[in-house]
Amino acid sequence: MSNLVTLTMASEAFLMLSFIIIFLSTRNPKKNVLFVILFIIGAAPLLYLAIDHVKNDYMDANIGLGLAFMYTWIYSAVAFIIAIIILVKKKRNNNISKEQ
Repeated sequence: MSNLVTLTMASEAFLMLSFIIIFLSTRNPKKNVLFVILFIIGAAPLLYLAIDHVKNDYMDANIGLGLAFMYTWIYSAVAFIIAIIILVKKKRNNNISKEQ
């Protein structure tokens, strides 16, 4: 059970880190509301199924929990790649504007 909690927290932290990078890179209030909604969409399935697994303590393999982890990891990886792309574009635009 302790490994489940640690893995869930690490997965959610990586997802949150990705969205914090996007949030700090854009600084647009309308887009930031969208990013909060997207974060909730990415985080909710894993949190729900992890809490359900702890409460019900299934005897067999909880396939839904495994799928929730896979969904969150893929969602986190895509969000992190998008965050890096936004960050690189912002740095590149700042460097171009300073040169002129």
